[in-house]
Amino acid sequence: MPFINPRPPIMMTEPDSEKLLQLAAQLRHRQPHVADMLEDEVERATILPPTDVPGDVVTMRSHVVFGYAHNQRSHWLTLVYPGEADLDMAKISVATPVGAALIGLREGQSIGWRMASGEERRITVHKVAYQPERAGRYDL
Repeated sequence: MPFINPRPPIMMTEPDSEKLLQLAAQLRHRQPHVADMLEDEVERATILPPTDVPGDVVTMRSHVVFGYAHNQRSHWLTLVYPGEADLDMAKISVATPVGAALIGLREGQSIGWRMASGEERRITVHKVAYQPERAGRYDL
């Protein structure tokens, strides 16, 4: 499930990038396409100390309002690691296409990807309603 170019520039915290690379290594044999996606996003990201990441960037455990280009509805979710995912609580794993697409985007940025069916999906970040780093939480 490759992302469609051009892709917008993205940013990540040092701890998020390290954890995502560890996650990619864990997923390498079971979900190689997800591992590739995560590694690719970390590789192209500008990596910053948590204190230097702008408050409108989607980091791990951020609460995000976003929309799909194919419909007019807004969606809300919290971006989490796979073991924390809970669809009933709108906690979406970074190891999903939507989660991997959101990590590192800023408010107003969009990214697209091609699904296995060949259909294209595009999402846009409308608002980062909560970001741990902006709230001074560097331990999450």
